Amino acid sequence: MDDKFIWKWQYLLLFVPFMISLIDIVIVFSKPASYYNQIVENAINFPSKRFSAQYGLLSLNEHYSLRHLWQIIYLLSLIPWLRKFLKINPNDKLKVILNRWLLLFYSALILMAFITLFFGIERMLGLNTLNISATSLYRLQIILLLVLLLISIAPLYFPSILYGFPKNQLLISSSISNDTNVRERIYGLDNKELQKSLTRIEQQGAFLKPGFNLKACAELLHVPPYHTAYFFYQTKGISFTTYRNNIRVEKAKQLIDSGFLESNDLYTLISACGFSSKSDFEKTFERLTTTSYHVYKLG
Repeated sequence: MDDKFIWKWQYLLLFVPFMISLIDIVIVFSKPASYYNQIVENAINFPSKRFSAQYGLLSLNEHYSLRHLWQIIYLLSLIPWLRKFLKINPNDKLKVILNRWLLLFYSALILMAFITLFFGIERMLGLNTLNISATSLYRLQIILLLVLLLISIAPLYFPSILYGFPKNQLLISSSISNDTNVRERIYGLDNKELQKSLTRIEQQGAFLKPGFNLKACAELLHVPPYHTAYFFYQTKGISFTTYRNNIRVEKAKQLIDSGFLESNDLYTLISACGFSSKSDFEKTFERLTTTSYHVYKLG
């Protein structure tokens, strides 16, 4: 949730279960080999009781439960930061996507931690209140892990999440956001250079070429597609597609006004402006000019 990672001594609390496990490892390996061999032998001969094996300070079951209890405590401690993060740019379309994914991911982590802690405590107390077999419990854990994995890799399809919403966005509503240099750094991109490149691309007529899409534009700008998409949203206030279509419609209007159709047919005009079909041209033209192509031509 921050721009960069800065170590704080409080983070040591995250390693409490790990440090306790480390102590138990030292205890186990400081004892005769027969002690460790007995633990392994019991785990093989009595697999249902392997979690009750005493390693040192705690049993394996207690380690398991402590780990997930610690996870829940830490996740709950993140709520204030989570709420603060969700309030940043709440009306931004890309931020809405990011917020939804983050809430889903956070909820899945909480749910998984609660479920695993519940079964860990039950196993530690020798209970089975839900009458779930070991096989069913194993399958449930596998399903939860797969769901969590799918949620965690979802950002690969969301440019807003891959790009991130840096903490500097808080400067947008502050008085120092009027500083040009600060504004240029807000989104982590060199907006001046990108704007120069974009102007050059427009002058070369790239936006009027059929099939010119976000990926092609990103290649010309020499930045990843998700950065390009974010650049258009934040500096132009519209998507790449809308920006491109505006250029194409303006070109069509210029050609019509200059008498282009007196010596060329409509399909030549459509091709010259980069549209893929007549229906695409007419729909886009009417949506962006609030008047139909036919009415504009007569005017």
